Amino acid sequence: MRVLLINSNLRDDFFAAAPIGLCYIASATESAGHEVKVLDLCFKARIHREIRESVKTFSPDVVGISVRNIDNCNMLYPVSYVPQIREMVRHIRQVSNAPVVLGGAGASLIPEDVLRRLEADYIVVSDGEKSFIDLLSALSGQRCTSGLPGIGAQRNGQFDFSPPDLSDCSPVRPDVGKWIDIRPYLRLGAGYNVQSYRGCGHNCIYCLYNLRLQGFRIRLRPPEDVVDELEEVVMKHNPDTFDFVDSVFNEPLDHCVEILEEIIRRPWKASFTATAVSPKNLDDQLLRLMWRAGFKSFHITPESASDTMLRSYQKPFNADDVIKAAEATNRTQFNVLWFFLIGGPDETNQTLQESLDFCLKYLHSNHRQRNQMANMMLGVRLYPGTKLWERSLNEGIINHGSDPLEQLWYLSRKLDLPMAFKQMLQAARISPEILSGMDERFMALSGLIAFWRKLFRIQKPGWAFMVRANEIFRRMMMPFAFRSDTLVSEIRKRLELQGYPPTSFGKHSKPLRAPLKIG
Repeated sequence: MRVLLINSNLRDDFFAAAPIGLCYIASATESAGHEVKVLDLCFKARIHREIRESVKTFSPDVVGISVRNIDNCNMLYPVSYVPQIREMVRHIRQVSNAPVVLGGAGASLIPEDVLRRLEADYIVVSDGEKSFIDLLSALSGQRCTSGLPGIGAQRNGQFDFSPPDLSDCSPVRPDVGKWIDIRPYLRLGAGYNVQSYRGCGHNCIYCLYNLRLQGFRIRLRPPEDVVDELEEVVMKHNPDTFDFVDSVFNEPLDHCVEILEEIIRRPWKASFTATAVSPKNLDDQLLRLMWRAGFKSFHITPESASDTMLRSYQKPFNADDVIKAAEATNRTQFNVLWFFLIGGPDETNQTLQESLDFCLKYLHSNHRQRNQMANMMLGVRLYPGTKLWERSLNEGIINHGSDPLEQLWYLSRKLDLPMAFKQMLQAARISPEILSGMDERFMALSGLIAFWRKLFRIQKPGWAFMVRANEIFRRMMMPFAFRSDTLVSEIRKRLELQGYPPTSFGKHSKPLRAPLKIG
């Protein structure tokens, strides 16, 4: 069969990500005997023309669309990607009768709703290398596709879906350069994404990673296989950075250590980062090993520095672990981006202040060299199937008819919202390392910053420049480029439409102790 695979992700800023996962699917599909073409729409100016020309010249029997994200998960600056992908599907329908198959992490999050809204024929949930090949085999033999593991479809008005087979993690390593032009991503400073395992053993109340994306069972790739892939990419493409996108990079710890030691044994050198590092077990020994392997930056995802909130989110670590991790990173030269979720169950202005005080004490620097940054994200995105979705139903802030493709949020009603913004603004005036979701609006500067990085051979990741920008805004008395009173009103209206009572988020919190003073 002729199979056209399309990357629908159009983010061409610091969040741009080369569609490496789609290349894995392309290689597996070709190995199964099919003729494959990949159309990467990122950085393309005329999307519909690209689709039309590819379909007409290739005449695919099946069209697969990779959906990386359905939205940006940002309450302060919400953007949905669903409409643009639906337009892609509709345009394909105008020029081809081939069945349309959806896949990717975004599609797997809410498969039934995504399939219906995007008007596709099939959807592949979780690992696609085997499920997609099985679907192609059934379609080529004109056999029934019902019951195939990991495949969903609308049949007789109902969503017919069989759970995926998540017993293996031995993907065919792709020749990325054969499928896509990776150079625009590398010029922007994007890393080459790599996974050393699949699965997640955590039970965070808001997350679908183990429920829909990759399962609870940890499926490890042999360290030699992971590093062999890195070596191939170094020789062919020499990216600025490799980005480990495991659910938690330093878990399982022994597997992480084996990979780092295997990298150190190789004669070549490369730069690495990781998108999710747990504060647990992040000590001097592991950090030294990471530095020797070539890591220069990484993300830490504690979500809070309050024990109350860590218990609420059901995190497998406590505030002491978060503090010890910060103390350890402060003894290094790593560039570290910390992520905090503000507003989960039982969040109060006092627990928020605990996280802000942590940032002011451990992440703020009075020196010119600023290596740490805290991204404070207000609101917790709600997804069906999570414990937080069920709690939200019980609390009446959503109902069974709520549309999960709209950005639905949990925001603790114990939180005095105007006071919360004052706390965040006050902390930002003291420390430019504290940023908010509104700063995503400045991602349009990504290309210019990437140019400066290349020109002056700056090793810092692109996001690290936001600290400098925030410092400039602070000196101009503009720590955040929005009016908090207007934004509070907008958030209240949005949440009332979602189902929150109009009286939520008023001034009912307990008096705060004085915030930590720095400098």
